[in-house]
Amino acid sequence: MANDSYRVDLDRLDEVVKKLNNVLKDMQSTSGKAKSGTHLPEGSLGKGFEEEGELRKTHDELKGFIEQKVLNKLERLIDDLQKKTSKTHGAYQDQEQNTSNAMNKSHTSSQNKYS
Repeated sequence: MANDSYRVDLDRLDEVVKKLNNVLKDMQSTSGKAKSGTHLPEGSLGKGFEEEGELRKTHDELKGFIEQKVLNKLERLIDDLQKKTSKTHGAYQDQEQNTSNAMNKSHTSSQNKYS
C-alpha cells in the first residue's frame, strides 16, 4: 500500500526523545564532575620544583578545553537533537490526528448522503 511507505512510528520517536533526555542528564552529570572533580590545587603535585606551576597551568588549560570545546558542545548538540526530535514527533502526531479527523468527517458525511 502507498500509505505504508509514509508511516511514522510515533512510539519509536517518543523512545528516542526519552533516550536523548537520559543522555543529556548523564552528560550534565559528567560535566559537573569534570568541572568540580578535577581541581588541581597548588602544592598537590609537590613543592619546590620549577615545573609545578607549569603543570598546574597546563592542567587548567586542558580542563577548560574539555569543558568548553567538548562537553558543552556535546550537551548543546544532544539538547538540539532532543528538541528537534520532540518537535518532529509532535508534528507527526498532529498530522496523524488531523488525517484521522478528516477521514472520520468524510466517512460520516458520506454515510449521511446514502442514508
